[in-house]
Amino acid sequence: MASNSPAKQERGGGVAHHDHEAVVVNGVSSDDEPSVEWGWHGHYPKLARFAGFLVAAILLIMLWGNHVGAQEDIWLVVLAIGFFALSLGSIIRARTSWRR
Repeated sequence: MASNSPAKQERGGGVAHHDHEAVVVNGVSSDDEPSVEWGWHGHYPKLARFAGFLVAAILLIMLWGNHVGAQEDIWLVVLAIGFFALSLGSIIRARTSWRR
């Protein structure tokens, strides 16, 4: 349900509207997300890619352990390949982006 729906407006709830002009940063309005005014509305793509590779490495390191069955190994390898592929795909998509 939208925050400024008629049902909420009747009860007095909803979003308080101020008499100030909205700030728009990277297509995000401060009316939608107030934190954009303070500069806290950023993304960290390099950190996210690094974290994906780090998680993949940690999953592969977990292959050495005290488990006996191969089912755990299969899951660890498949998930590591998935994280690696997502991180690598993000790098390729960023380099070949037509919006840069």
